[in-house]
Amino acid sequence: MESQNSILVEADETAVRQSETYRRLCCLPRFHPNAVRLLGVSTESDSALEDFESVFRSDPALSADLLTAANSPEFGLRARIASIRNALSFLGLNRIRSLAISIAMSQYVRTKVNSAGLQPVWAHGVATAVIAEQLGRRSPGPQPHLYTAGLVHDVGRLGLMLSGADYGGLISKEFRSMDEAAKLEQLLFGVTHAQAGAFLAKSWNFPPLLCDCIEKHHEIGGLLDDELIRITQAACILATELGYPELQGPSLEGAERDLASEFLRRSGVTLEQLKEQVEARSRGNR
Repeated sequence: MESQNSILVEADETAVRQSETYRRLCCLPRFHPNAVRLLGVSTESDSALEDFESVFRSDPALSADLLTAANSPEFGLRARIASIRNALSFLGLNRIRSLAISIAMSQYVRTKVNSAGLQPVWAHGVATAVIAEQLGRRSPGPQPHLYTAGLVHDVGRLGLMLSGADYGGLISKEFRSMDEAAKLEQLLFGVTHAQAGAFLAKSWNFPPLLCDCIEKHHEIGGLLDDELIRITQAACILATELGYPELQGPSLEGAERDLASEFLRRSGVTLEQLKEQVEARSRGNR
């Protein structure tokens, strides 16, 4: 009986911490609304081009930032891109959407969080995004949100840090496994960073599949069969393998290595090629 009472008390305490964490997350600033609007536009629709232009016309600041990024050396374009229509034509809708989300996410991180501890998390997100894009090039079906899924998959860590909780202390620790880190998150906050991220993404009206990627990016194996989730998982693993870990210490397990190897074979890219692309993109996001 005493053991059962102890379990019930622990469950109640966890529920209280979870409720407080979600309350804090609800108080956070919303993600860039026009960037979210772009996530809801199907690039396969007949009106996609006009819908994209409409979003940018309503947001001169986002348009200016996007044109600056589009004219960066990263894309190596010979002619200068002078308008959003030119950018859409030269780079394509999916690339423009990825750029817009990257700009919005970068601004959110830089203006809302002043912590050196978050820099590795940001670097891990950029690396995961670049790798996901490469792994998905030979995907059997269209995957329009690959870069975005990689970039935002750890948004829960950002949210927990912004919420006023002492999350900076947790991410500075070393762990033997991701499971160990998740258990400490549950103990301290009542939720894992994946659950916190999914909660935030849903409150920001991200597409349901992106919310699933955020919530399940550490659920390797099992019955998950969605291609976007599995690519995001593999990219997250490979980012760690290439020296961009989200936490210090955890070693890769067998199922994680198997998943990463599977997508490396399918994509036809090498770790060295991925490393070069990640380093090039990371320089542009500093």
